[in-house]
Amino acid sequence: MLNVTNQTAPNIAPSTAHLVAELGRIRQVLDVLPLPDETATKSHQELAETEVALLEPDPDRRRITGSMERLTLVLAASGALDHAGRALSEPIGSIADWLGDKGQTIRQLLG
Repeated sequence: MLNVTNQTAPNIAPSTAHLVAELGRIRQVLDVLPLPDETATKSHQELAETEVALLEPDPDRRRITGSMERLTLVLAASGALDHAGRALSEPIGSIADWLGDKGQTIRQLLG
């Protein structure tokens, strides 16, 4: 599939499309939060890592767990999770739920 810039758009598997949408929700929140530059940069790096993994034909849950744990730790340490509340905790929680047992640490970080 080609997009308007004649670049190939990724094919998103139906089983992970909702998770890619959750990453979009997280990005939207991060874009309006007053985050320190280092926190914003690290957060967007981890989001990108997660998205790349989710777009694979057989997403590696261990890889996704690692990037989402790092993202959640950065956001917790910066106070962004407390500041944004459900706007961040719900989409991050959805991904943690999809990860199953591997998402337990993320759930704990969300409180």
